[in-house]
Amino acid sequence: MAAITESVVIDAPIEAAYGAFADLDRWPAILPDTLDVQVLYCDGYNQEFTMTVERPGGQETVRGVRYCRAPYELELVQTTPPPLLKRMTGRWTFAEQDGRTTVTATREFELLAPPSGDPAAAPVPDEAEFGRRLSGHLQHNLQLFREAVEAVVDR
Repeated sequence: MAAITESVVIDAPIEAAYGAFADLDRWPAILPDTLDVQVLYCDGYNQEFTMTVERPGGQETVRGVRYCRAPYELELVQTTPPPLLKRMTGRWTFAEQDGRTTVTATREFELLAPPSGDPAAAPVPDEAEFGRRLSGHLQHNLQLFREAVEAVVDR
């Protein structure tokens, strides 16, 4: 398993930052590549969902479960991970200091084995390259959440 971690500081209380990440219904308004989210189950702690996103290769739908530990942590396991991945897990942690919240996002992933002997198969990135791409995507999404949360917080 490989892992990446990215962080952002949001100029907002922990409850506002956590709320934006926890409320999957808000994600399409925050993340332009998120086309659809269906919350299949949510009891305040357990949350099961599907999410469809637009990628350069077309639409991808993932299925996941999150464990919501308000307002300090969201833990994720994707039971149907994106293409190329055998496993994807992660978490967002939230820590407040002086009215600002640091959000740290971690992802652990395992790539599928590259296809063998199929010359028509798309090239599979190595773990380091995939990690760099995922890290950039995670940084971008954290910034979009920062902008969305700060736009609605009264100061």
